Amino acid sequence: MFNQITGGYTNLDNLDYSRSKKTVFKGDYVTNGDILDQDETLAPDYPTPDFKIKNHIIVINSLDRNWFNYPNETPYNYLVKLGGSPRDQYLTVSQNYRNIVSFSVDKVILPNRPCINTYSSNIAPRLNDNAYITVSIKGINFSSYGTNKTLNETIGIYTPLIPLPTNLSNISYLEYKNTSVQRKEYAPSPEGTISTLDLSINTPNGSIASNLLDVLDIYSIFLNTSNAIPITSSDTLIIQTNTFFNSNEFQTNDLIQIKNYEYHNMSYDESSTFNQWINKSSGHHIINTSKSNISTTLYNQIIIPIPASLSRTTGIIDVETWFSNFVIKSLSNVAIEDNGGKLINTNTQSHLVVNIKTLEKNDNIFLKDFE
Repeated sequence: MFNQITGGYTNLDNLDYSRSKKTVFKGDYVTNGDILDQDETLAPDYPTPDFKIKNHIIVINSLDRNWFNYPNETPYNYLVKLGGSPRDQYLTVSQNYRNIVSFSVDKVILPNRPCINTYSSNIAPRLNDNAYITVSIKGINFSSYGTNKTLNETIGIYTPLIPLPTNLSNISYLEYKNTSVQRKEYAPSPEGTISTLDLSINTPNGSIASNLLDVLDIYSIFLNTSNAIPITSSDTLIIQTNTFFNSNEFQTNDLIQIKNYEYHNMSYDESSTFNQWINKSSGHHIINTSKSNISTTLYNQIIIPIPASLSRTTGIIDVETWFSNFVIKSLSNVAIEDNGGKLINTNTQSHLVVNIKTLEKNDNIFLKDFE
């Protein structure tokens, strides 16, 4: 290092840092010496609080409810158990929350397709046509007061984060923020625990925000053409349902999940493989929808791809071998009643972001505690 006083260079390795002292300024105090000697001046010994507030964020997806066994539950009205186990029959959050000081639903994410199913296609309101939507949870009410019973029972008033003009209303999802910024506070004593959330998403008049169907009963799954080999890219599978649906409830590119489906003829190994493929958790995208009877207004057929892909080597369709064998041996090309099964539309589910604050014992340990 160049020394401006001597005009020469100083070897840094020869400096004695243990003898080096510098002045430390702290408020009105000026002290000489090592900064570690000033512990009382720089770090007063404040007492550690016995308790602290802990923030918990919970994300709820209505797809995880028990939609197979509880058909009365919908994406807008269902039960959540807090501190439940995988054996519970309802949607569960494994974490248990105690000594709750506040509860709020901060955000809601909802599909923005037409939300009312009527016989007239001219009636097709969307959720963003409402001035706001509300979220109600039984037993968690009167977090604020309004001019009617519906407002008194809500945990929040929700409006789109980005309001949409009418000509842009055909958007897949909308994020709703808690405009009222209200939350349920438990004071002066915390709430011991909250075990269940029986929630509903409503319009300003208190009715359920949407009556669209998201779960269908399966009648049959069959091939759209004759049992001919080779299979081409125009071949598809048709899912015929016992439940009729409209074009707002199931659309092209929607992703469906199927549960507990079983093919009607289990005499072949390929039948089991087909069941496993149909019931896979990754689901199937909808190619199109159709009708078994053209005279009906509603639909009862969903068309999905076969188990195949485009080959990077040949550039043409590559059908899985087991499926080709299944087509030859057994797969029907007409609707024959299969052994149960249901499907759900994953694209029409609700998503909530919940904030729970709890009072926790303060377990922070400072270095001075080891002295």
